[in-house]
Parts: sequence; C-alpha cells; structure tokens
Amino acid sequence: MTRVEKLKESRDSLSVKFLEFTRVTSKGKTPAFFEGEDEKYYSIRIDNIRPDIVWTGINCGGKENVLSMRSKIRQHETYKSRSCLFFIDSDFDENKELSGLYDLYITPCYSIENLYFTESAFARLLSAEFGINDACNEDSCFYACMEKYRDLKCQYLDAIKGFNYLVKEIRSIERSGSPTGRLNINNVSIDDLVGVELSGVLKKYNENSPRSIFPELPEDLQVSLNDSKEYFGGRCGEMWFRGKQNLEFYRIFLGRLKQDRCNKNGREIFKNKGNVKLQLTKANAISELSQYAETPQCLRDFLLSFQANSLAA
Repeated sequence: MTRVEKLKESRDSLSVKFLEFTRVTSKGKTPAFFEGEDEKYYSIRIDNIRPDIVWTGINCGGKENVLSMRSKIRQHETYKSRSCLFFIDSDFDENKELSGLYDLYITPCYSIENLYFTESAFARLLSAEFGINDACNEDSCFYACMEKYRDLKCQYLDAIKGFNYLVKEIRSIERSGSPTGRLNINNVSIDDLVGVELSGVLKKYNENSPRSIFPELPEDLQVSLNDSKEYFGGRCGEMWFRGKQNLEFYRIFLGRLKQDRCNKNGREIFKNKGNVKLQLTKANAISELSQYAETPQCLRDFLLSFQANSLAA
C-alpha cells in the first residue's frame, strides 16, 4: 500500500468513525474514543469511578486516529462543544502539546499494558486466581511467587531493553522522514525476543543487527542506539518499555506459574496442587487481567473532573 493509499484509508476510516460518533450523540450518550482494544481496560474503571456517565465506546484503531477525531470534532461547527472522552497511550512521544486538554487522557506510562505489570497487580491476581496471599496457610508459596516474579521480571527487563532502544530509535528515524519500510512492530513475536521459564529469562535477539529483527528495514539504514539509551536512562522499564511486550512476558510467566500450580507431579514453587481457571490467551489477556491492573490516580482525577454534556471549549 502506497503512502497516498494509506492516507485515503485513514480518511475513510475517520469518516466512518465520525458517523458512528453522530449516532452515539443522537442517543444522548457520551462518546468515548479509544486506541485499539483499550476499552477493555477503561470500561470497568469508567463505570466504577463515574457510574453517572452513560457512554459508548468507539474504537479508532490507533493514537493518531483518536487525535484526528478529536481535532475534527473540536473544529466542527455543530459538534465542537459536544461532551466527549478521548483516551491515548503516552508511547515514546513527548505529548507536551496535548497535556492539559480537558477531554483527553494520556497514560502516565508507555501504555495501558504497563499498568498490568506491577507487583501489586500480581499480588491481587495471586489472591484471586491462585488462592494464595500473605495471610493464608500457604503464605510461603505466596512469598516464593512474589520473589520469583521480581527475579524474572528483572531478568526480562534487562533482556528486552535493547529491543526498546532499537524501536525508539527507528520511530525517531521515521518521524524525521527517512524511509524505514513498512515496519509493524506488533508482528514481532515475544518468542523471537526472549524465552521465559521459571528457571530464568533468555535473550534471543541482537539489537545491533536491526534487520535480523525487522528484515523489512533498508539494508543501508544506519541505526545508532545512543540517543535511546540516554532517553531511557532515567526511566523505569516497567513503566516505559513497550507495554505489549511487557504484558506478553507477564502472560507467559503466569502460564508457567499456572502449570506449576496445576501439576500433578513435582512442583517448583507450590507445595500443593491447585486449580487455576485463567485462560491466559494472547488475544484476551487485556480483558482477562483487567480487574487486577492498576488504576492511576490521574485517571481517577480525569474522570472525576469530567462534566457530562459540558460546553467547555
């Protein structure tokens, strides 16, 4: 697909979503615009924090589409004052020009997936799904699970940092206008990057050979990772490395833990066999694990300050 074709497809998609928006408003509901599957994270939080808001979600497919939709609505003579909610990920972007917009929420980390990845989220999941916590008769297993997670997460973050350096640098090259080919990072399998077992995390890639990870890159493309290393120097990988890879590591780790809990024979961590009903499919991880993820205070503040049917400019 050429760049012109991609732009036309984007415009066509925007028109479809705008029509969907007008249908939502005609029913007296508040439109809420999301990137991709992010509604699966936000839905329960909007309903819990602001049960008074009657809303309908609109999947715009990506960050730029959410922002384009906001711009189109806020410039529209009829709908510019219509009450709407817009949600985007921070990503590797500066977002300075977007911060402070009354109707736009930006994650305080790379993406919503990073909010699934914390130790407190893991502890909540252990209690609800594995039946263990720090006060039960299997408290030693709970502490062993927490220690194992800390250890493997640390190994994973060290193993995945080079991939994040590379992706950050390639995105910077793309923004500069240099050709990089049709790079779809979501097509990269976590299994090609790291191996995850309860015994440890194995790095499988070489960030200094970009085309071994992204063969579609031009052969003559020169990539230096120095700027990206500096960018991540003061940032926590748990919150600022790409959330999709972080969540995939977490999902695989939970799968290994589930196997250990349900094993009829020897177990590495758990003393007793148990039943864990988590499905842990890649396609449904955002939904299945949503209730255990973090809810940042800034999200609560954003929703509490929102005025349905507001005429704010």
